[in-house]
Amino acid sequence: MNPPRPAQSMSALVLSGGQSRRMQAGDKGLMKLAGKPMIQYLLDSLSQHINQILISTNSSDPEYASFGYPLVSDILPGSLGPLAGIHAGLHTCNTQFLLITPCDCPFLTTTLSERLAQAIEENNALIAVAHDGERMQNTFALINIALTDNLSLYLQRGGRKLNTWFKEQNAIEVNCSDHLADFTNINTLADLQDAERILATS
Repeated sequence: MNPPRPAQSMSALVLSGGQSRRMQAGDKGLMKLAGKPMIQYLLDSLSQHINQILISTNSSDPEYASFGYPLVSDILPGSLGPLAGIHAGLHTCNTQFLLITPCDCPFLTTTLSERLAQAIEENNALIAVAHDGERMQNTFALINIALTDNLSLYLQRGGRKLNTWFKEQNAIEVNCSDHLADFTNINTLADLQDAERILATS
């Protein structure tokens, strides 16, 4: 039997729970953008082509449950950062591959996941990570669940950096420099205002 193709065996994990400290607006994923929670734009985009969507959060805010997607909390103890959320997502998803994205990228398109899936298939890789032409965008990646135990060991020995773990696993970097809008995230009030202007004209 042939192994499942990445594009047909993909779940998504939205990394949320980060704080918008520069805007003092609390949880980034729940921050309002043009009247909707930031994470809602991403969920709407992902739901067009991915059946299983998980939300990685350690937040007790009931608004996350209201989106109707399973919430995934860290399995390993301690505040271990986004890798702990990814580890929990790999444990939870019911497909061979897990797409990870941050919660504050409202202009994400299906192109990114399609390219990551194609790169994994063509290179027989376990991880594909997006590159914007200047640097690796390490929170936009597609990961084979075969690496679940490997990531657990990495975290247990003190590893915390996504880039380091990706390099250890010979992750394929995928050029997405022609889709820079996919990586637009909201860190400042100016970013928020720019995003609202784009949405108003789209």
